[in-house]
Amino acid sequence: MTMRKLRWIGRSLLVLLLMPAVQERAQNSISAPPPRTGLLLPEANRPPDKNDQMLMKQKGQGARNFDALNTLRRKQINDDSVKLLILANDLKKKVDALGSQPVPPELLREAAVIELLARDVQTRMTVMVGSD
Repeated sequence: MTMRKLRWIGRSLLVLLLMPAVQERAQNSISAPPPRTGLLLPEANRPPDKNDQMLMKQKGQGARNFDALNTLRRKQINDDSVKLLILANDLKKKVDALGSQPVPPELLREAAVIELLARDVQTRMTVMVGSD
């Protein structure tokens, strides 16, 4: 036999002799994960502590404040819309009464006031107070 065949046989015998020890060590090192008893982990099912309760209370209070501000804003928009409608109808009656006469400066100032009020209502309608 050649030296090469002897080395190969020696290595094969060494592997065969050590195989049971390697398999036993591999079985001992691999452990199954602990069985799950429920769908949720215990950490997910814990009750909120005092800090979490305080944060939840502040968040709820903030939402109520935003709701109150939005309600007030809607009321102001409604009131200003009614004023705007009254002023516009009054100005239209005055302009219609003039006929073909030139428009006096006081009616132009009144139209400017109506325009300012209309722009104010428009900006208030687009802005809404909201929470994070």
